[in-house]
Amino acid sequence: MVIAPSEISQLYSKLDAIDEKVDFVLGEVAQKEGLRLGGHIGFLYGFLTGSMIMLILKFLLHLL
Repeated sequence: MVIAPSEISQLYSKLDAIDEKVDFVLGEVAQKEGLRLGGHIGFLYGFLTGSMIMLILKFLLHLL
């Protein structure tokens, strides 16, 4: 199969456009996963901090 150089350059430009779209979508997916993971980590930090405050108030200061 013989392909003319102009067809090769058109093919490369189409492949570059597809590659840019794939990179964009993968970046968006990674950002969405990062936001989800960050929300879970923030919830855990908040829960642990609240638990520590409750334990300090209850057992060390006898306020609860």
